[in-house]
Amino acid sequence: MNKILPDNSDLVEIVIADQQVLFKSRNVLFYSRLLEGNYPDTSRLIPSEYKTTVTVNGRQLLQAIDRASLLAREERNNIVRFFADEGKMLEVSSNSPEIGKVEELIEAIDVTGEDLKISFSAKYMMDALKAIDGQDIAIHFTGAMRPFILKSIDSDSILQLILPVRTF
Repeated sequence: MNKILPDNSDLVEIVIADQQVLFKSRNVLFYSRLLEGNYPDTSRLIPSEYKTTVTVNGRQLLQAIDRASLLAREERNNIVRFFADEGKMLEVSSNSPEIGKVEELIEAIDVTGEDLKISFSAKYMMDALKAIDGQDIAIHFTGAMRPFILKSIDSDSILQLILPVRTF
């Protein structure tokens, strides 16, 4: 709704009914309704134990993934690879046979647990990092082919769940 209305929009009238809502402005009628049925139990998707935890500056990671994705956009659905080991250097990479290869190292704040090599969609990861807005983040991994979560280390209000992509 916020993206539909212009910045200098007039007042918006909100009409609430039983299972629906209507937002009315001068040039826009925006209607929404509750979905029927039960919402899936997402608590089962969020892992409770982690094999690897990486703490890193979210803005630096976002910028590195953005640069690596420049080559990846042409190939295989914008896939970026991520490697973490017991050192504090993280590797973000992508490869395009026609264009070349990108490998970038970023310094992590902390890395604990097992070595990890994982691939993911750069678009989804960048969207998740933008939602956390440049804060230091903790990324909790349960394995190379298992979903992982991103959280701000300062706040528990945002939790992002990302699914990996099989490439190795």
